[in-house]
Amino acid sequence: MKSKEIVKQNLLAEPLSQNALKLARGIYNTYIAQDEELSLEIKIPTFFKLLNLHPCADSITDIKNLLEELNEPLAVRNFEFHGETTQLKFIQFCNYKIGEETIKIELSPEYLHAQSEYMLDSFLLF
Repeated sequence: MKSKEIVKQNLLAEPLSQNALKLARGIYNTYIAQDEELSLEIKIPTFFKLLNLHPCADSITDIKNLLEELNEPLAVRNFEFHGETTQLKFIQFCNYKIGEETIKIELSPEYLHAQSEYMLDSFLLF
């Protein structure tokens, strides 16, 4: 069975904020540094430093809001992943859980695939 040609698409409904971009790239670089392990556990002070935030509860809320911004679903038309094609697929950047000292992040392999293969408005690699 021959794969269909991938058509690049503008997938972001609206541009991400500068801090959301910074956070996404920081998470992605951690993913690369950890041999492309989809499950990440990152210490909260690392987020404070990356985003130039003061360590307080409001900053944790800011980080949560940025993660929610990143998790705005992407709608991908004719999405092919692992040999299976879906006419319209909604995917999110990650699942996350904020703990006392760390944030556990599970990156979506579908999102990473869409980022590299389908997005005209790619943002992780810049």
